[in-house]
Amino acid sequence: MVLPRPDARSRATLAMICSGVVGAQYVAAVATRDALFLTTMDAAMRPAMVTLAGGVSILVLALNWRLMKHLSPAVLVPGAFALSAVLLALDWALVSPFPGLAARAFFLQTNGLGPVLGSGFWLVVSEQFDPRSARKYLGRIAAGNTISGLSGALLAARVADVFGINAMLPVLAVLNVVCGWQLRRLALCAADDHRETTAEDEVRRSSFGELVAAPYIRILAAFVVLGTMSSAFVEHLVNVKAQETLAPGVLPTFFSIYYGSVGLLAFALQTGLGLLAVDKLGLALTMTSPWVAFAAGGLGALFLPGLAAITAAYGAGSVLYESLYRKAYEIFLNPVPKREKRSIKAVVDIAPNRLGVAIGSGVIGLLTVWWPERLYSGLLFATIGCSGLAFVVARHLNHAYIHSLERNLLARAVELDLSDVEDLTTRTVMLRTLRGPRGDSGRQERGSRAVLPAVVGPSSIDPEVAEILALRSRDRERIVAVLHQEEGMPAVLVPHVIPLLAWEPVADDAVYALRKVAEERIGELIDALIDPNQPFAVRRRLARVFSVCVSQRAADGLVLGLEDQRFEVRFQCGRSLATIVEKNPRIRIDSDVIYAVVLREMAVGRPVWESHRLLDRLDDLEERSFVDEFLKDRTSQGLAHVFTLLSLVLPSPPIQVAYRGLHTDDPGLRGTALEYLDSVLPPNIRGPLWPFLGEHPVPSRPKRPSEAVLADLMRSNKEILTNLDALRRSGSQT
Repeated sequence: MVLPRPDARSRATLAMICSGVVGAQYVAAVATRDALFLTTMDAAMRPAMVTLAGGVSILVLALNWRLMKHLSPAVLVPGAFALSAVLLALDWALVSPFPGLAARAFFLQTNGLGPVLGSGFWLVVSEQFDPRSARKYLGRIAAGNTISGLSGALLAARVADVFGINAMLPVLAVLNVVCGWQLRRLALCAADDHRETTAEDEVRRSSFGELVAAPYIRILAAFVVLGTMSSAFVEHLVNVKAQETLAPGVLPTFFSIYYGSVGLLAFALQTGLGLLAVDKLGLALTMTSPWVAFAAGGLGALFLPGLAAITAAYGAGSVLYESLYRKAYEIFLNPVPKREKRSIKAVVDIAPNRLGVAIGSGVIGLLTVWWPERLYSGLLFATIGCSGLAFVVARHLNHAYIHSLERNLLARAVELDLSDVEDLTTRTVMLRTLRGPRGDSGRQERGSRAVLPAVVGPSSIDPEVAEILALRSRDRERIVAVLHQEEGMPAVLVPHVIPLLAWEPVADDAVYALRKVAEERIGELIDALIDPNQPFAVRRRLARVFSVCVSQRAADGLVLGLEDQRFEVRFQCGRSLATIVEKNPRIRIDSDVIYAVVLREMAVGRPVWESHRLLDRLDDLEERSFVDEFLKDRTSQGLAHVFTLLSLVLPSPPIQVAYRGLHTDDPGLRGTALEYLDSVLPPNIRGPLWPFLGEHPVPSRPKRPSEAVLADLMRSNKEILTNLDALRRSGSQT
């Protein structure tokens, strides 16, 4: 029996418990590592040990990547924590007879295996939430991780004071066992942990090289390398100054107090500013904040050298790293499709970090050997330089995040059930393939009626005059025969065909005839489309005629048609515009104009949207739009029109998938769609649109003058009455 998957809030609660245990274990291990290392060895050996630990991390990464192909995170991540517990027990057995060897082994384990354990924890957590939910819950989970670090630091200090620093090793082993147990519980909440990999999955899985070479991965890797180098420089200076200034017996207390203070301040900042920072500053500035702190602190430490200044610089960067950077980083990687994330997350988390540490350690080693008297100032200048370069690279992070969301949306497109054909591209090709023969046969059938004797008038009348008389005769058979001639209509007939769009019995035939000559007579058709004196039925059907065009002039005319007072005219103009842009990507559409139209559509409010009706239905020859599957109610018609317009000025495939994702029951896909829209829509569009998506209530607005409110009320009332009147006339005709 398969138990139902817990809801997002329950999974977030369990994730916070896991986060607390993992955070306490990590901070206690780091404090123990530094104290144990500095009490048995010289700080100058630290760069070499860090470099060696980087090599261990690479080996662990390679093993982790291979195992991830065969084992789910529910098995692999808890197993890694169990292995860490066993190794800690071995370290404890070695610490009394061989303290130096035990300190080195524990250092390599903490720096080599520790990052893989942390990456595994965040992989399990990230699989529980879609990108939209991640913004809501990851901050709380990271806050739990941060505040529990304080308890880990206090635990390390207390145990070291009472039993000695060596006694922390068995305590850490127990904490690792608890971490593995809790993560196993959390990982089993994922919906597809036990789903077998199918052949289709293997076909769709990208190669490792392709994933790592993705632009957003390269940008993130460069950013992490530079930031980690800055952190390595400052961290080394803290260790050097601590060993120079403090007595060996004080070192455990110093590092416990330091890491505990960082945890407490990070929790306070995370609680008060975490979500606001990402929403207001964006991912790029939020992720850059630690390196800005390192650069500013480095400048301060140049003028006020000593342990206090360099500790303050390192502490400020660490607080921002634990409070803001970690959440923004996980949000950045969350949209990566789960299949890809499992393959590359540990590599992306650790490889750039280890590379940055290795390069930083190399620089530290060179300065220590060749220029020891300038080690302090040289590392501070290097910190400032690397932080500045990281800030430059970070400018591309927001664009990379949007690209990641687009890839996720397009990857999820095949999961949508659209008329029994899941793949959007396949479905589109099938529709067009099927539409071609039907269109040809329809034209042949209708064209055969062009030879009806009824078209031919008296022999003394010019043929074109006879056709004009037929078009004005109100005789349907004679009119249809003219409209379906094999040759396109001459220019003289176009003014007589346009009014026929308002006559229901021949309206579709008139659309067919005008489409055959639309590109040649585009100027005359545009004039009729934007003429407010033309009947509404003419304008709304004339907008459909333009769907066969591919020229810039046709697109410009349809943009003018978006100003029409009637919704259905605007709706059909938007559809035809989208069709033209799809066929001719070189068409230029002014985004400012489209955004202004979108704002006007949303300004009327829900009552007007709910009065919108589409009186015409598509025929078999007409291009289908990505919104057609979801035009089930009146409200969706207004939303469909807005998304059609947005697809003209934003990347069309992701916008299409996002729109369809909003209409599915898949919370993950809906969350990804909302997060993508939140990232790409301008703020002035996102705010008014959000209430129509059912995501947030309408935000409070400043009180407007009564004249403006009255004008909006009258305009809305007029449009509602106009739509209802059209419905009544349509009902009476049928």
